[in-house]
Amino acid sequence: MSTMSKMKNSGDPLPQGIEIGALSRIIRHHFADRIEQVIHPLGLTLGQWTVLRELKRTPGASASELARAAVHTPQAVSRLVRTLQEEGLVERSPARGRVVDNHLTAKGRKVVDETFIRIEARLAPALEKFDRANAEEFRRLSRLLIEALEDPADLADLADLADLADPADPA
Repeated sequence: MSTMSKMKNSGDPLPQGIEIGALSRIIRHHFADRIEQVIHPLGLTLGQWTVLRELKRTPGASASELARAAVHTPQAVSRLVRTLQEEGLVERSPARGRVVDNHLTAKGRKVVDETFIRIEARLAPALEKFDRANAEEFRRLSRLLIEALEDPADLADLADLADLADPADPA
C-alpha cells in the first residue's frame, strides 16, 4: 500500500504550502531510499554521493558552491570532500586566495558514471509512469517553486513572522 493511500483525510484540508511541503518530503524520502539502495553497497553515503553528483555537474566547484547545491553546510561538505579525496575520487587544487577547486578524478568520474546508470535503472519502474510531458511539467513546476522559495525578498518576511511567533511580546 502506498504512503498516499495509507494517509487518511478525515480532517480539514491542509493549507497549500504545508501540503506541498509534505508531498515534497515524501518524494525526497522515496528518492533517497532508492538511491541509498544503490550507493551503500559501493561504500558511499548520500552526502558523498551528492558531492560527487554536483562535481560531475560543476567541475571545479568550491566547497561553498557545493554546499549551496547540495543543501549542506560548507563545513560538512569540506569533510565529505576530504573523505572522497582520501578514497581517490576527488582531487583538490588551490584556486583564488583561500578557495580550493574540487574535481572528480578519473576513478571518481567512473564511479559517478556507473552509479548514474544503476540509479536510473533503480528509479525506472517508478518514473515510467511519467511520460515526457509529465516529467517536463514536474521539472518546470519544481524549478518555479525553488526559485520562489530562494527569493531573497522572502527573507525580509521572516522578521514579520518572528513578530507573529510571540504575540505576548510587546516589542
